[in-house]
Amino acid sequence: MKLIYCTCNVSMLETLIEVIEEEKISEYQIIEQVLAKSRHSEPRLNTPVWPGYNSAVLMQVQEEEKVNNLIARIKEMNKAAFNPADLITLCVLKLDEYIFE
Repeated sequence: MKLIYCTCNVSMLETLIEVIEEEKISEYQIIEQVLAKSRHSEPRLNTPVWPGYNSAVLMQVQEEEKVNNLIARIKEMNKAAFNPADLITLCVLKLDEYIFE
């Protein structure tokens, strides 16, 4: 099983969720306001100096094919991004245990 962590500008959250749903990934959590600094864009710290914020999505995915499809879709989206602020970060980690009972 894999834990996938994605973070993006809040303006990209709806698009990211659509892709997740299209890939039939059914277990995920959304953290709507994430303060962030990135080498690809200005900081988003939700302050007057650095306005805006990111959102994060965490997913638990058993099927390797779904993981690979999501990675490919995010890479496509990033290639087509209008500007660096629209890039989506994706991290995949091995999930040793997942208890939900």
